[in-house]
Amino acid sequence: MGISTATLATAIQAVKMVVSVYDGYEKGRFMKTDEAVRSEIQRRCEMLNRHAEKLERDCHEKGFRNARQSLGRIIESTQTSRRDAQFALSGTSLSSHSGIGKLKAKAVRKLVEHDSASLNSLVEATRMGNALAEAAGQSSEEEILTLASEWHHKITQARNHFLERNMFIDGLIKR
Repeated sequence: MGISTATLATAIQAVKMVVSVYDGYEKGRFMKTDEAVRSEIQRRCEMLNRHAEKLERDCHEKGFRNARQSLGRIIESTQTSRRDAQFALSGTSLSSHSGIGKLKAKAVRKLVEHDSASLNSLVEATRMGNALAEAAGQSSEEEILTLASEWHHKITQARNHFLERNMFIDGLIKR
């Protein structure tokens, strides 16, 4: 329980730090603020990846082949999510993304809420990974598969949510 609590406290601090730099969207420092959000998402994905790699090794040692394969797919998903954040449309100063720097107050507000929800979704995925790690020691392969499936679903959901952010950047805020 101590690891989960420490992870949660770190995650909350990270979300507060990232959300506090949102004045950049309003003051024309879009790229710097956007980079901070994407960096936090990449960091979270790396944490999820490390959890999955450890669990994959543990399942391999126990001979849980199906669980190991499931965790391998989770590793692929976290790596893809990390790349999505790294190479997002707004990810470079040479981006041709038409919405950069032209956000209205309503779109900024929606973008802040959306990015906050994306980060919170990754915090929840981290908690799910912690719960799976704690349960894995005394669980059957079927139980691990069930928890891993739920965890993978949450990671995919967080990834898809993050990918929706371009509609806010483009000014398409009807959701």
